[in-house]
Amino acid sequence: MLFLGPWLLSLLLAASHCWLRRSTLDKAEAISLFFRYQLVFGLAFAGIFGFLGHGLRPEQTALRIGWPAHPQFQFELASFELGFGLAALLGLWVRNRHYWLGVCLAPSLFMVLAAVQHVREILAKGNLAPNNVLVILPDLLLPATLLGLLAWLAQAEQQKAAHR
Repeated sequence: MLFLGPWLLSLLLAASHCWLRRSTLDKAEAISLFFRYQLVFGLAFAGIFGFLGHGLRPEQTALRIGWPAHPQFQFELASFELGFGLAALLGLWVRNRHYWLGVCLAPSLFMVLAAVQHVREILAKGNLAPNNVLVILPDLLLPATLLGLLAWLAQAEQQKAAHR
């Protein structure tokens, strides 16, 4: 639930934010708000939390996934996670759809393929360790949400520009 919580929290916070600003927001601005909340509470949290686990506590993290510890490799993974986490945080200030796409693409591909690997572990080895099972849904939901919102935002901005 730890990994799904930030995704849900970001939806609730974005919905609340949109409700409070409902009289001044257009469709594109509302979609952008939902995206930015997912960027920070979803992607940035996932990256920074992943860094803390794999980088600072590799043995315990591997144990919770049901895998043998490989501290050197896990530090490399942690470095990637910290990088995309910080890049996602910068997305609050860099308000550019192309930047956001770049920030979301690599971690989204990583998460989807990680989810596939976790499913393979369950099917092939019966690995039902909590962090092998509980990360599958967030690893699929977050990329789908981020990339879906970006596509929807691009469409909304094109419609907005066409009506000017």
